Amino acid sequence: MRQWILFFVILILGGVGIGWWIKDSMNGKKVRPELILHVKDTNRINTIKILDREGGRIHLYKENKEWYLNDHIPARHHAVTNLLKTLHDQRVSALIPSAAKENVVKDLSSNSVRIALEDKKGKEIMTFYVGGVTPDERGTFMLKEGSEWPVIVGIPGFEGALRNRYIMSELEWQSRRLLPHLKEFHEIQLDYPTEQEYSLVIRKDGDGYSIASMYESDRKLFINRYVGEAYRDLMTELEAEAVLDPARISSLKNSMPFCQILITDQEDEMTELRFYPTVWIDEPELAGRSFVERYYTIVNGNQLFLTQHALMEKVFLSFDHFAAVSEDFQ
Repeated sequence: MRQWILFFVILILGGVGIGWWIKDSMNGKKVRPELILHVKDTNRINTIKILDREGGRIHLYKENKEWYLNDHIPARHHAVTNLLKTLHDQRVSALIPSAAKENVVKDLSSNSVRIALEDKKGKEIMTFYVGGVTPDERGTFMLKEGSEWPVIVGIPGFEGALRNRYIMSELEWQSRRLLPHLKEFHEIQLDYPTEQEYSLVIRKDGDGYSIASMYESDRKLFINRYVGEAYRDLMTELEAEAVLDPARISSLKNSMPFCQILITDQEDEMTELRFYPTVWIDEPELAGRSFVERYYTIVNGNQLFLTQHALMEKVFLSFDHFAAVSEDFQ
């Protein structure tokens, strides 16, 4: 208990110290470099490199206004936006006095990650280390590269630590959109292996679209252009609940999916999605007797997502559905 009281006394003294420095800066004196751990213009940031003590690397970079992760994997927009906002908003809230410096430095040396920010030309903007959190979990220990004094950092008006905004796994940084690059399609095949009568093919036909039953050759009709475009937009908006470890893909492929979707774009590049109800895989004794809430979704055989039925069901349509909707547009 005495150690906690001592820490808070030191923290208050540190806050008084930083307040004195800020006051000096307002009077025209230069702010010490170690107190500047934010980026005023985050539009300058083109590359963010995150390196942990175990050698794990996250490389985020901007290309044509889009953010990517490591080997040109689309990055999750919300995660990157949140990080950039943190870099803009965070401020040093207290200094670490000499009495506490040794323990904080030990924490940073064993528990920190290195954050390196660069501009479009590869020039360093700022490099710093993110350590653990304060006992009250309202501040985060950080150290600017080149400085000997660690500081406590937070966001004014926000109560909470910032560490988890910097430290995430590669899967957490990855985009959850199933079709991030789809803008137009030439053909979409929807195949329901256990209910083949609902399977169909949608084709771009001139300025409009046509649909045909996949297994009944006599069923074909043209649908309103707006219906086809609306369906295309639904496909591009598909987003997963989470990105999963692809190591499980090989075992899933031995099971039968509820639906297989094969998309051919205008450049004849194909994208395949397979939806496996989680209950069919994890609780096979309940298959057919339990409501499907989620799917294990494989994209192009090498990406695995967890998707929600409530969000995916809008694209699980049948020939009869398109026929009925098209009549409404007549």
